[in-house]
Amino acid sequence: VINSNTSIKFSEDGSSKMTKRHPEFFFTDTLVAIQIEDTLFNVHKYHLNESEVFLDMFKMPKAGGNNPEEGSSPEHPIRIEGVSASDFAALLTVLYARQFSNNQLAPEASLIIPAFRLANMWNFSALRAYLLPLAEKNLGDVDKIALAGEFGIKNWLAPAHIHLVQREEPLTTAEAIKLPIDSVLLISRMRERYQAGNSKQDSMFQVGGYYCDQCSGFTTIEPCLCSPCAGCGTAGTVALKCHSRSALAQMALPYTDNVLEREVKKWVEKGCSFGS
Repeated sequence: VINSNTSIKFSEDGSSKMTKRHPEFFFTDTLVAIQIEDTLFNVHKYHLNESEVFLDMFKMPKAGGNNPEEGSSPEHPIRIEGVSASDFAALLTVLYARQFSNNQLAPEASLIIPAFRLANMWNFSALRAYLLPLAEKNLGDVDKIALAGEFGIKNWLAPAHIHLVQREEPLTTAEAIKLPIDSVLLISRMRERYQAGNSKQDSMFQVGGYYCDQCSGFTTIEPCLCSPCAGCGTAGTVALKCHSRSALAQMALPYTDNVLEREVKKWVEKGCSFGS
């Protein structure tokens, strides 16, 4: 027992009393020794069992003979290549924090991406689902594009490319270096159309102004039973029909958000490549 002076005394009567195991801090699981780079880890096996990759590995038949089993001790660790010790430490930090935290506080930003990388690689399905929205929140558009292929998250690609086209600032050199060359080309080409087309429209027509059909180049048709809009593809009951090469008609089609979204999604579906 521990008295008020916090010294430790052991029972000497030898009597057996009913005890209970603490639900969180009574560990019976074995430890698994893992070496990554030049660093040794000794990890509770039940954490690794959350991974389909590790779980399948542990189910494999053990080698015969008197040789010690891999992972059974720091002298005979499981050696893992192709990942960094710092990424593995981040993964373990998140795993153990989730075990002992009742409030499930979000991990530090510096841990999220390394932990998510290995959770994705080794199929920690529950941890991956937990970290995915946190990764989306902490990654910028450039990093989402750069990491979408590695993480297998295709639905990051279209929104991230669209945001980079729409923003006022062009890509910086550092950002361009991170991106695939086809992404840089797409963003550059579409920014030119999007920014230039909309700036021309803004300078020629004032919001709230009224223009005749000769100046605008369009005639109102109502009700409209014709084809969908040539710009965004939507159909409505009112349409403007282009009837002459007026000031607006001579402009390149204003690169609306709907047009931009449609073309970027089409490009992503084709594999994010312009081909040969």
